[in-house]
Amino acid sequence: MEELASRGHEVVVVVPSTQQIKPSDKVPHKIYHVPLASDYFDILIRLEIEGRKFESMTKFPETLASLWEGALNSTELLNELKGFDLIVYDSMAFHGPLVGDLLGIPRVEILPSQPNLFLDMYHMAPMPISYVPRVVLEFTDRMTFMERAMNLGTYLFGKLFVRLTYDRIMNGLKVKYNITPERSFQESIDDAELVIITADFVLEYPQPLLPGQVMVGPLTVRDGKPIPPELDEFFSDSGGHGFIIVSFGSNVASLLPHNEVDILATAFGKLKQRVVWRLKGYIPSSLSPNIKVMDWLPQNDLLAHKDIKAFVSHVGHNSLYEAAYYGVPVVAFPLFADQFYNAKKVVHFGLGLSVDHRSTNAHQLLETIELVISEPRFKAKAMHFSGLLKDRQRTPLQETCDWIEYVIRHGGARHLRPQVFNIPWYQYYLLDVMAFLVAMATLVVIVIMLTCRCLCRLCCKKSESKTKKE
Repeated sequence: MEELASRGHEVVVVVPSTQQIKPSDKVPHKIYHVPLASDYFDILIRLEIEGRKFESMTKFPETLASLWEGALNSTELLNELKGFDLIVYDSMAFHGPLVGDLLGIPRVEILPSQPNLFLDMYHMAPMPISYVPRVVLEFTDRMTFMERAMNLGTYLFGKLFVRLTYDRIMNGLKVKYNITPERSFQESIDDAELVIITADFVLEYPQPLLPGQVMVGPLTVRDGKPIPPELDEFFSDSGGHGFIIVSFGSNVASLLPHNEVDILATAFGKLKQRVVWRLKGYIPSSLSPNIKVMDWLPQNDLLAHKDIKAFVSHVGHNSLYEAAYYGVPVVAFPLFADQFYNAKKVVHFGLGLSVDHRSTNAHQLLETIELVISEPRFKAKAMHFSGLLKDRQRTPLQETCDWIEYVIRHGGARHLRPQVFNIPWYQYYLLDVMAFLVAMATLVVIVIMLTCRCLCRLCCKKSESKTKKE
């Protein structure tokens, strides 16, 4: 948003009251109240870390509904948004399409994840189940027969789940607030002018996309800045072994079970490298001198540092792309959501290795980290992917803003919108054509059968007539 503001646009960021924001001189924030505690997301994550995935998955839509409805309830916010030329919203901000419909403002959606996560559920992206794996299954694009069968089952279940949860909630809000109730939520969300995907096929399995679905790469990467003096001093005493960084994202820094934190601390303490660890909440009382715990890390700058040896990460979407962008080998420590799928990609693409937080011990973790650091193939592969990600004429941030300005200049991007959005589902799947072909084939068979029957009867009659004459 600051990049758009620097290009002369008037930009306002709208956030719920539960979200912590960093003040900006360039971009003002408008905050709307929601009836949720600030740790609501932590509760959902903790459920999944504890192995209660289905419970977390079913509670997620109902919890987010409070965020979505909070924006629709704020008359002050809606009045202030009138007159804007464009709404740019995150894919999970399902109230974005409703606000756009209500105020008559065109929209651009930012999808901060893999293209095979939401684009088929919404936005009608082609999704060949035979070689595009579902995120929840942790498969690659080379699936066996049973994996393809599971992929199809998961796809169908996902469609049903989305219709019974997210669509049901959002259609209810459309009716409640009288926001184009004649159109379904599916139609509203599909009406985005453009979908910008913060991913790159360098780290994704190739799949087809529609013209209005643009891959721009990771938005969170930037040129590295000098690290804080305290960290510089800490690394200088590493004896030439360098350092590793450990971060499981802003949402998990204080949520790990104590026994898992102890396992991590034991393994890190036996490394030759210095370890910078983002950790809050429970901190082991006796940490090895080579470990430095911080509640926040300049992750981008550390990954860009010349002495970094590895990144122990939950492999969230941004963290995975940042590590690959800077050519840093990864030890994947997935905890929830799409992180298990990303960990599978780390291994599949040769960027590093993965460990299971539910079953690993300190010795196994230590061996895995040392292997990733010592084996040249991981660093070589990471540098190869870094070169691919950096080989762009424009940075991901610049390209994203270029596309947003393109939509503003031309009053939309309807020419990129294929007819698939305007035809019923049975036409999309050619069921009417197949039904016609089956009907025609059946008709031909019936005609042939009747013709044969008539010819047989005719022949039988001639034969009987000949016999009588004799």
